[in-house]
Amino acid sequence: MEFLILIVLSTVILASVIVVLSLVKTPHYRLDALSVENFLLLVINGQATENDWSVFTSVPIRHNPELEAIRLRCVELEEHYYLGQTRSGHLLSQAGIQVIEQLLQELREKKA
Repeated sequence: MEFLILIVLSTVILASVIVVLSLVKTPHYRLDALSVENFLLLVINGQATENDWSVFTSVPIRHNPELEAIRLRCVELEEHYYLGQTRSGHLLSQAGIQVIEQLLQELREKKA
C-alpha cells in the first residue's frame, strides 16, 4: 500500500513539474519605437544608467531594421563619446548627446 502511494505521489509531482515548465515562457527583450524613444530621452536627460546603455547596445534588434540602425549608431557613439556614469548623470559627452538628439529627431520623423 505504501509503495502504491509513493508511486502515485511521485507521478503527481512529476506531472505538476511538467505542466509548470510547459506553461512558463522565457522572457524576451523586444523593443519597439516608443521604448527606443524613451531610452534616448533618458540618455539626453542624464537619467540612463550604464546598465541601460549596455543592454541597449549589446542586444540586437532583429525584428526592426530601423531600430537596429539606431542601436548600431549608438554602438559607434560609444567608441567616441562614451564617458560612463558622471556626476551630471550623463553617459556621453556633449557632442554625443547632440548626436543622440539627432537620432531621436530622426526616429520621431519616421514615426510620424
